[in-house]
Amino acid sequence: MKADWSKTVQDLLIGTTRGGGDPTVLLADCAALGVAAFGATLPQESTADPLPLAPPEQANRPRPAARAVLEAIMSLDDEVLLTEWCALAKANDVVAEHRMLPALLSLGTARPGLRAAVVEVLGARGRWLAGTRQGWTWASGATPLVDEVPLDEILDLPSAQRVRALRRRRKADPAGTGAFIATEFVQSRRSADRQVLISALETGLNPQDEPLLEAALDDKAAAVHDEALRLLRRLKPTRLAARAAHRLRHGLRLTADGLDVRPDELWTRPADEVEQRDLMRDGSEKGVAGRIRAAAASVPPSYWTSTLKADDAQAADKLRRGPWAGPLLRGVADQLAAAKDPRPWAVAAAETLTGMEQLEMLAALPAKVAEQAVVAVSKNWHYDLLDHACAQLPAPWSAETTRALMHRYAALPDPRWRSGRPPAVLLARGDADLLGASWEALTRRWPENSLELEVLRLRIRLRESFAQPQEVP
Repeated sequence: MKADWSKTVQDLLIGTTRGGGDPTVLLADCAALGVAAFGATLPQESTADPLPLAPPEQANRPRPAARAVLEAIMSLDDEVLLTEWCALAKANDVVAEHRMLPALLSLGTARPGLRAAVVEVLGARGRWLAGTRQGWTWASGATPLVDEVPLDEILDLPSAQRVRALRRRRKADPAGTGAFIATEFVQSRRSADRQVLISALETGLNPQDEPLLEAALDDKAAAVHDEALRLLRRLKPTRLAARAAHRLRHGLRLTADGLDVRPDELWTRPADEVEQRDLMRDGSEKGVAGRIRAAAASVPPSYWTSTLKADDAQAADKLRRGPWAGPLLRGVADQLAAAKDPRPWAVAAAETLTGMEQLEMLAALPAKVAEQAVVAVSKNWHYDLLDHACAQLPAPWSAETTRALMHRYAALPDPRWRSGRPPAVLLARGDADLLGASWEALTRRWPENSLELEVLRLRIRLRESFAQPQEVP
């Protein structure tokens, strides 16, 4: 056929006038051979079953204004705004428009951190659509493949999947998974497996886990021991906390200058075997300062308020005045989430912590407490440290926090590379209503604001699009 087509092309180029032949036959050969040479093959008949019909959608669809805002957010590729849109949609029992579902599923597939938000607005149609493609099964409601692995085979999974698989199992079946972890821990010879088993206890951590964690303190592997100690310090009350409280009572005394080490007591001698069990083996709790820090990290702040017969603010003030304020407050920083009022503790600890330690302290706090702590401790921070801390606070912030941080930013000189431009994190995560009401002040303080204020405009539109329409009397 290829030779016939080449000859036909040659005859077409020469023409029938010079080369002879019938023009009608030549054109017919050209049409037939051209299709045969370049035409597509007929598709094979499909034997697959057709997809089932999509179920009807029971949830409400977004109003046109909310649909337009979602399209604008998707074009900006702003994860914080998308999460906020999904939260407002869920609160109003609204799901995304059908034509936006493929884009949302693709975005959630590429960015696992968005999946929890995206799943809430897919609706019945979105879950049906997720079942049509292998990469979208995370949103279909089906059980993840890793959860289908039997418990006794989870430790054979790749290292990156074992802890996640065990934690999911523990969340679904705390008692059964806890018993499996306890049995496997005794039998496991590899320290990496024992560390995975202990780490899995973080999900659903409860007092029933204390015996296993206490036993893990005798493990020869430093990583297993330190992981168990970290989790024990989160439990209250525990034998670890009782031992630490005993050391603090017998090792420290209150003087006019604050808490100081008692002479001729335990912290003037090397640590015994019992105390060594309660110290991190990573090198961070060596020497007298490290031992004091370990004890302080193992008791809740209520120990200090009870022992010193003071409220949180007064107790924090007494700890910050002593010669051992640094290690004491570094230990207390690990327990801030358990404080009745964490703000005075956070302020006191911030005086002894480095910038990264301060950020780690704030990241461990619940969202509302973290907001209060950032406002309390950031009075003397420079711009970059404040920006990093604010970026860790979940959005949107409360109006009170937004107002305080807006004034904090306004009082700081802008970095040279952001001169005249408003802080993006403030406009993207602060309370939209308060920021909208402060529009004039924002533009006066930061005149170079086209892109950042566009984000704020979009957030205001977002809130307005989900606001209930007012009835006209």
